[in-house]
Amino acid sequence: MENIMTNTAPNRNRLDAFFQGFSDAEEQLDFAMADEQSTEVLEIISTGSIALDDALSSGGLPRGRLIQYYGAAGSGKSLLAMLAIKEAQATDPTSQQVWIDAEQTFDPKWAKTLGCDISRIIIIRGDMAANGRLLFEMLLGTPKEDAKTHALKGKSKDGLFDKIINGEFNINLVILDSLGAVVPPGEDTAAVGKMGMSLMARFLSTTLRKLSLEVKKANVPFIIINHKKDNMSQYGADHTYSGGNVYSHFLSANVYFESVNRKDAQILDEKENKVGHPLRATIEKSKFGPWPRKCEFKVHFGKGVIDRHEEIAQLALDYNIVTKPTAVSYEYNGTKWVGMPKFCAAIENDEKLANEFITKIAAARENKWIKVEESTVEAVSKVVEKLKKADKNKNEVV
Repeated sequence: MENIMTNTAPNRNRLDAFFQGFSDAEEQLDFAMADEQSTEVLEIISTGSIALDDALSSGGLPRGRLIQYYGAAGSGKSLLAMLAIKEAQATDPTSQQVWIDAEQTFDPKWAKTLGCDISRIIIIRGDMAANGRLLFEMLLGTPKEDAKTHALKGKSKDGLFDKIINGEFNINLVILDSLGAVVPPGEDTAAVGKMGMSLMARFLSTTLRKLSLEVKKANVPFIIINHKKDNMSQYGADHTYSGGNVYSHFLSANVYFESVNRKDAQILDEKENKVGHPLRATIEKSKFGPWPRKCEFKVHFGKGVIDRHEEIAQLALDYNIVTKPTAVSYEYNGTKWVGMPKFCAAIENDEKLANEFITKIAAARENKWIKVEESTVEAVSKVVEKLKKADKNKNEVV
């Protein structure tokens, strides 16, 4: 029998024909060779913090993926989600964003204060946001049942993601606030206070199989805000979140937020009232680079991230874009600054310089992971060669 892998071009034609035979008008198979997609640029939307963008290893929120923000109350989850809306609006002036307000607590005035155009934010509230069955039917659509066979094929009503895929809605970001406030099926009809075993986990284990595919087709980031919960077991991490074990497998990035409450780190106004604080984000999972990774940035409750220039300065130093001739001086393209405050001030006052650094930071981050990948392949190849030699020597002895 002829080996199908001996010639690449004929092989590709045969594979195309093979997969097209399994496609129809409603169900398409997305087939491509890995090397064809290796040069594709990952589409992203900034998180609103350059330090967090870098810690994710992707440069921001990847389109077509599920991302979780979770943490304790007041840890900055919703604030960072609103800043993501601001960034999404900046990438496309005609786009809209969806905020699914399951907690019924979204404040448009606060979003406007942070710089969001609230006329472009679609807020979904009420039973549609809080009831799990209604919510995911709205997102995914209603399946169509054949009258004779009762088989489910196609949809009798399109969902929100179908409208985005068809180009009817120009939506480039969807946020669920929060998963912990969604009522799973079985709990909505139960008596108040009646407990059910793993209702949310069982509901999500089936729903996410459909949701992850639709999010990918729609090519929009889906941020899921979640609650931090104490882990009652004496083993493993001291905290967990709603959704169960299967839920985390569908996430492309999982970010844990916590506020840094050191007294010297608080941001105070002239009357010494607290108006902000530093946040620490821990990347507990990322499909774009190594993890866990941590970063810190300062947020003002009415302005968002306020130390953007400091983030740029530190990352430019980390990636050796800026040199340090002495312990306290910084140099770039012949310009020298003495002291970190002066270097940060120069970035803050020169938008062109800031954008130049951001571009070089993104390029350096990409090259860094390429080098890591190449060195890993080289190291594995050396180990394989050693094992082959050892095996050969063993056979010769025998």
